[in-house]
Amino acid sequence: MENRTQALESRRLDLLEQQAALYGPSTEPAILIEIAELRHKARPFHGDPQHGSFVNSLDFDLVRSSVAALLMRVGSIETYNLLDKKSRWLRQLIHDIWMCAMSIAIIVIIILLLQK
Repeated sequence: MENRTQALESRRLDLLEQQAALYGPSTEPAILIEIAELRHKARPFHGDPQHGSFVNSLDFDLVRSSVAALLMRVGSIETYNLLDKKSRWLRQLIHDIWMCAMSIAIIVIIILLLQK
């Protein structure tokens, strides 16, 4: 029974990975989270439990896809603003705030990944 469950989970993982490859940065976060959970089940992490399981099992693909999807969203907002003929300083302010927030998020993620 356990082998059958593992085979089903492995097949599900393969299908989800194909779907993530197909959609790229537009992949829904739920799919990426399920991929991370199935990978963790297949080969659990045996590290320091003090740092928490989320940081230890953090999947780089999830982070990369999330950042790419957010950048695509910013691009669509910029395109909308260009079509709407908003003033340049407001677009630049939104862009600067967004880039600062993304930079902080990336630095925090790198620090968390380096702690393990």
